Amino acid sequence: MVFGLGLALLLACGRQVPADYFPLKAGQQRTMRVYTQVVRGADTTETTEVRIVEVVHGFKEVPGMGKCWVVESPRDSGRPAYSFFRKGDDGIIQLMPTNADKPPAEILYLALPLVKGLKWYDTQAQGEVMEVVAQETVRVDAGTFPDCYAVAVKSTRTGWSMIQWLAPEVGAVKWENRAVWTDKNGKRCELLKLAELVAFKVPHDSTE
Repeated sequence: MVFGLGLALLLACGRQVPADYFPLKAGQQRTMRVYTQVVRGADTTETTEVRIVEVVHGFKEVPGMGKCWVVESPRDSGRPAYSFFRKGDDGIIQLMPTNADKPPAEILYLALPLVKGLKWYDTQAQGEVMEVVAQETVRVDAGTFPDCYAVAVKSTRTGWSMIQWLAPEVGAVKWENRAVWTDKNGKRCELLKLAELVAFKVPHDSTE
C-alpha cells in the first residue's frame, strides 16, 4: 500500500504541468507598440504609439458576475474598458455584462488545451469562429518567444477578423486586427491594427 502511494506520487511529480497561454496575475501589465491605419475612401491616417494595453486587477468578487479575473484596458478617453474572465482546465470564459436581471453572457474566449487545428465558436449563436492556425516562434521587441500558438478569430456576420500569437507563460505577444465596413455616406472604410509586445511585467509579490 505504501509502495503504491509512493509510486503514484512519483508519477504525479514527473507529469509535466501544461503551459499557461493566458496567464493572469494581480498587478500584471502588458505594454505593446500599436500601429493603427484607418482608410476612409481616398483618405488614410496612420499612428504608432507604445502604451499599456492590459492591467490585471486580480481575482475579485464582481457584482452580477461572481468571482472572476478583472482586466483593465486603458484608453485615451480616460475611461478604461474592463474585461472579466474565468479560467478552467478546458477553456477561458469571458463574461459579458447584461442587465441587472440576467446573469452575464459567457463567451468561450479560448478552448484548451491548445493544439494546431483546434476550432471552436464563441457561443451557441456562432457569432465568431476561432481556430488555432499555427505553432511558431515569434520575435518582437520584448524578445524571442518559441512555441507560440497563433489563434485566428473571424466574425461570421461582419468584416472583422483578428489573429493573436500567444506565448507560454506570457500570453499575447503579437496581434493583428482588421475590419472592413461601409459608413453612412457609402464610403468603404478599413481599419488595421498591429501590436507587438514591448514589456510584460508581473509583480514579484503577486500571489493570485
